[in-house]
Amino acid sequence: MSLRLRICGVLAVFVGMNALFVLALLWAYGVLLPSVVGGAIVLLQHGTVSVDLVRLPVSWSTSLVLVAGFLAAQAYYGYRRVLSGTSGADGDESHAVARTVRRLAMTVDVPEPAVRVVDDEVASCYTIGRLTDATIVVTTGLIDRLDADELEAVLAHEIAHIANRDVTLMTITTLFLEIADRTYHAARLARRAVYDRRALSGQGRVALQWFLPLVVLTYVLVAPVIWLFPIVADWATRTLSQTREFAADDAAARITGAPLALATALVTLAETTETPATDLRRARTRALCIIPSELVTGRDTASLPTIRRPATSEQRRERITGWLEGRTPAFRESIDSADTHPPVAERVRRLSAVATELEDVS
Repeated sequence: MSLRLRICGVLAVFVGMNALFVLALLWAYGVLLPSVVGGAIVLLQHGTVSVDLVRLPVSWSTSLVLVAGFLAAQAYYGYRRVLSGTSGADGDESHAVARTVRRLAMTVDVPEPAVRVVDDEVASCYTIGRLTDATIVVTTGLIDRLDADELEAVLAHEIAHIANRDVTLMTITTLFLEIADRTYHAARLARRAVYDRRALSGQGRVALQWFLPLVVLTYVLVAPVIWLFPIVADWATRTLSQTREFAADDAAARITGAPLALATALVTLAETTETPATDLRRARTRALCIIPSELVTGRDTASLPTIRRPATSEQRRERITGWLEGRTPAFRESIDSADTHPPVAERVRRLSAVATELEDVS
């Protein structure tokens, strides 16, 4: 199945999931809870009760407006919430990374994205965006570990995401996963109060103290209604992430004509990146990165590390072969098994095949 078809499929699931999520919350808090509480009171007083649960508390037109507003808010806030952790430097945009991004954007005829180089030892790179603009975030740790061709290949990979138009969808999909998971987590406050009371936040303790009946009813009635949304959102995020990474790898290899450079860059990142968190609420953001890693935020730096000279094709092939065969530090199974991304080894093998294909053509 082509990338566009997969993206359209995930988009359809995403829009439907958002609509159902809004309607489920409206129904749960506007119909189910009041009906159960009111019905119980009437039943105790009169011995009989009739409850209509097949309805919404608002009109369908109002529901449509609420769903549209929910989607629009995610498109706006999903971009800003990640960038809020970074801040731009006062310097100009003439550094090597910005120049490379500008040239690559012109090559594939996409609007030039903003670039932020964050001063952090963690080697990380990701792109976030919305319909009108995008931002590529790179760390000094990544620049320090890669040579010139590898850095260009990684940046081309991020540009490919913009060209493939998957950046906006990925940004808001990860946000919906966070919203759905946090909502379900909050709905299960009563259960956590019984089994893990010491882990409760201050807000959770206040809610238990002042709104205990509502907390219990939310757990009993609302949690079963919304439990499926985090699971489906997680599936959509992982499906889109895995599909788009292969597509961006292939596009970057053809944009730069240096697939082996991207392959060795992935090898380097796989060897140096720490094991990412497995918690669903933290895993939602690592899908944005080129390989699974925690999202790095911070202030732009005006001073970039020195970019190393590129290796030769022979050196790259030797390193890739040794890495895949285990003669060099073994690729990290923790990263290969992180299902927000395809296995690094599989991506490296595909890039090696593209390199062979390009050599045969030339």
